[in-house]
Amino acid sequence: MKKLVYLAWLGALCLATQPVSGQDKPQEKPTEKPKAAERSKPAIPVKVQIVFTEQDGDKKIASMPYSFVSTARDIYNYANSAGTSIRSGVRIPVETDGKDQKTTYLDVGSNIDCRIIAEDDGRFALNLVFDRSAIYPGGASGEEKLEVTRPNGQPLIRSFRISENMILKDGQNSESVLSTDPLTGHILRVSVTINVLK
Repeated sequence: MKKLVYLAWLGALCLATQPVSGQDKPQEKPTEKPKAAERSKPAIPVKVQIVFTEQDGDKKIASMPYSFVSTARDIYNYANSAGTSIRSGVRIPVETDGKDQKTTYLDVGSNIDCRIIAEDDGRFALNLVFDRSAIYPGGASGEEKLEVTRPNGQPLIRSFRISENMILKDGQNSESVLSTDPLTGHILRVSVTINVLK
């Protein structure tokens, strides 16, 4: 009898010490993926070339290239990008009217501001501000052609400004800006080309 009690007790002990089956194991929580805003991609150097062209019909009057390198960042790090700015020009002295004639200066030239976003599909979103001012040709022939009287011989300043958002691929050229000078009738064009630097 004692032997039977001992065997029953031993069997119960063995059942109690059996390993828990795989179905009874607590399920592990899946590893959470990092949020999109926490992703950080390296900045991409992009060469930007801008060409400002002035034409009188089929005749090219002027072609002014501007070239610089800017860094493209993804949308999550765009706020950390200062972009690229260019200020190029000359200050023109202008005499003011009145009893006390004074000389003031006008800034004439080109101002460029550019910021770039690297899209997930390999394209680049450019935010471009191009501002150009220039003096109209002087002399009697220039005035006769423009049919404009210059007050007190002061220079006439032409202004041209664009603010544009464009999507470009590596190596792509965009010539989407075309304008006409209101006095001369000349065609003003702006073309933009980008190239990713390896």
